[in-house]
Amino acid sequence: MLRKITEKREDFTNDDLMEVLNGQTEVGSKYKSHFFAMFAQLFCVIAEVIISEFGDKGREVMGDAVKKYGEERGRRIAEIVKSQGKELDLKNFFIYSDLDAKSTLKYTPKIVDGNLEIVGRDCVFCNGCKEWDKVEYGQIYCEYIDISILKGYNPNLKIEVPSTLTKGNKRCILRYLVQE
Repeated sequence: MLRKITEKREDFTNDDLMEVLNGQTEVGSKYKSHFFAMFAQLFCVIAEVIISEFGDKGREVMGDAVKKYGEERGRRIAEIVKSQGKELDLKNFFIYSDLDAKSTLKYTPKIVDGNLEIVGRDCVFCNGCKEWDKVEYGQIYCEYIDISILKGYNPNLKIEVPSTLTKGNKRCILRYLVQE
């Protein structure tokens, strides 16, 4: 007979371990959070604390941190693309991107007037912010991240982000401008 996990004891037994493993199998992913949602929650808590402490200056600092992070991500993607002997163009940006967008965003890509438009309908990052009621802090991340990644990758490429879920819009819209 297995002891209840809540009972006081000095050791954790093989029976306890088996109970945990069987319980994890039974529960599956029901109570699990997507890692990107957890990242969103961490970002929001950090932003909340910094902004609570430093006000507008804290908000500015968080924006600067997102820009720095995004540009570094973009530079790293560029290094990979160059190491493969490829051009720093939009196609290779998406081919060698560091984020598995399929697992973090439900989106539809489309060509509009010779430009690529990504329309996101459901975002793990935004959902993570919403779960903890901290969307206002997630807005800071969304305001700067995509622009900064592309700038770090190739500052000659341009993007517009006219709509984000974290700002209460029905979808995120990312317009990669090829034709100006």
